[in-house]
Amino acid sequence: MTAAIQILETIGVFLAGLFARFGLFLAMLAVLVIPALVIALLARAYSARRQRALGLRRVAGLLFRPDAFYAPNHTWLRRRRGDALDLGVDDLAQKLLPSVTAVELPRPGASVARGDTIAVLHGGGRAVRIPAPVAGTISGVNVSVLRDPGLVKREGYGRGWLVAIVPADPSFATLPQGDAAEGWLKRESARWSRFIEDRLGFAAADGGELVAPAPWLVGEENWKALTREFLEA
Repeated sequence: MTAAIQILETIGVFLAGLFARFGLFLAMLAVLVIPALVIALLARAYSARRQRALGLRRVAGLLFRPDAFYAPNHTWLRRRRGDALDLGVDDLAQKLLPSVTAVELPRPGASVARGDTIAVLHGGGRAVRIPAPVAGTISGVNVSVLRDPGLVKREGYGRGWLVAIVPADPSFATLPQGDAAEGWLKRESARWSRFIEDRLGFAAADGGELVAPAPWLVGEENWKALTREFLEA
């Protein structure tokens, strides 16, 4: 009888220790996970608030800013104070890179012709050259994206703008904006899906986000074809 009691006591001590360790594990997990979860939720709420403030909405799986002018090479332009225009890359252009880890920008005062390289985005082992959609003079660059290149992906229509340019002529005003830009972006989204499926063999998404193959999966020739098709218009 004594032996049985000792065995039960031993089992009880073992189980108590096991539950204590499990409780400690859960406590440590909570200490690590809960703050990370709170930070993630706050970041998501901040991003949603920023999107609402800019009037952004989803169009055919892409973020769309109605007050921006959209160029054929998937850059956008928006009036700022004076004669300058803020310039950035739209949501489809951002699909070409899974992340942006470095940004190259021209010097203020540089003159650019339409088609000249106005920025280079690095990420995923690739570099994306961004051609100027209009001719003009660089009046400023966004130093924030030089310090934090991820802004180009996180806030591409806001704090992730690239340069300010004073256009050489007012022809930029003929670029689509508002409803016209929305219709164009829908067509470009469909064209992207066809290209990804027909040329690269990736199944297009059924609604929602566009499929964006990782740069290292598509091969050099397909990568060149993809950037040529959508960034060099």
